[in-house]
Amino acid sequence: MAQVKNIVRSQIIPLTGINLVLPNTSIAEIINYSEPAPVDNAPGWFLGMVEWRGIMIPVISFEKANDIKASKKSKNTRIAVLNGLSGNDNLSFYGVIVQGIPRLASLDENSVQVINEPSMELPFALSQAEIAETEAAIPDQLKLEKLLANAGAMVAKVV
Repeated sequence: MAQVKNIVRSQIIPLTGINLVLPNTSIAEIINYSEPAPVDNAPGWFLGMVEWRGIMIPVISFEKANDIKASKKSKNTRIAVLNGLSGNDNLSFYGVIVQGIPRLASLDENSVQVINEPSMELPFALSQAEIAETEAAIPDQLKLEKLLANAGAMVAKVV
């Protein structure tokens, strides 16, 4: 009997100097960039709020949360709207600034090689891996959501 491979349909998302890899089910939508409305006294990684499908969602810079210099907005800048995983109804969605169009990847255990000694420390990543000759970080979404909640970020209906 043939062994069944578990394949996870994923997206490799370009950031500044690093990539993220997320399963498709974590990503609600990739949207065009719009300037986030600033939030008073927000930390540098919390860029503000953007409207998406009738709600305001918080937007972060993964790079800044990890103390990495982020590039400035370009024509390729987009926002990845992620589904919240923590069960916190106030953070059912949030955005991450991305620097290009994600590419689809069908991943299995043979296509992901964990990097045991990564070249950069990423406190908000579960791990770093090489995927099809591309280094990528697997973000710790629960930790990011806790960071957002601690900063007072929450989804709000547009009024």
